[in-house]
Amino acid sequence: MNNLLEKRIIICGGGTAGHIYPAVAVIEYIKRKYPDCRILFIGTKKGMENSFIPALEIDFKTIKASGLIATNNPIRRFSSYLKFSYSLVAGFFSSVNMIIRFKPDFILGMGGYVCGPVLLAAMFLNKKYALHEQNLIPGRLNRVFSKFSTYIFISFEETKKYFNGKLKKIVFSGNPVRESIKNSRYQIRDYKKWGLDSRRFTIVAFGGSLGADKINNTVMDLYDYFRLNNNIQILLICGLRYFEDANKKIADTFKTGDSLIFKVFSYINEMNEIYRVQGLLLLQNL
Repeated sequence: MNNLLEKRIIICGGGTAGHIYPAVAVIEYIKRKYPDCRILFIGTKKGMENSFIPALEIDFKTIKASGLIATNNPIRRFSSYLKFSYSLVAGFFSSVNMIIRFKPDFILGMGGYVCGPVLLAAMFLNKKYALHEQNLIPGRLNRVFSKFSTYIFISFEETKKYFNGKLKKIVFSGNPVRESIKNSRYQIRDYKKWGLDSRRFTIVAFGGSLGADKINNTVMDLYDYFRLNNNIQILLICGLRYFEDANKKIADTFKTGDSLIFKVFSYINEMNEIYRVQGLLLLQNL
């Protein structure tokens, strides 16, 4: 794409922040460098993309898409396959229609179930597409569609071995980072907003936008060890589905006279602020 000024690009992705934030970073870059390039983003109605993509002022469309649930329950497994099959067919035809209407020069899949129908439609219409893999170990969807992709962008050099035989397609791009994160060093430091003490060393723990049970439990177990420490504070971003249990566990663990500051949040949009506060606290303690 030598002249992006006259190009049209479809970007698809969805579900979690791990797919959406890198997509936002790519969109920010294209809009800044090539403001006349037209972008269409295809996502789902239920994914996090609905909270972030419309604010970027680009075309935004949704299709049906769902994944398969890992379960031993035969009824739930059958229901999952039924929903997956219906969504795949419906999403495929919607994607075909959108691609024909938008006439993209290129399609970029950023991960998530929504990429399945879109990339199938791209193959059906003989459109060039690329994949971006944010994780060290690629997911099943990217492994399947990598066979026919023009490029595979990876975030870790070690990921190459999982795309055996496709080295000519692979581009080590790293994981795209949003402007707000890049500029976090200029962010105003607001400790009180997060209930933190500027004089303490801060530990921030999170397991992705949905949270991770093992990470949450491991971090919460630190409370007993540090409960009388007045030089440390812990901020845990546990995910919405674990928030109630995590809050209760910390409340039950607390004892009068504890010095440790331990804050629990379900999710934080302003990670640039967290990085700024954490970065300063770490520097203060080096």
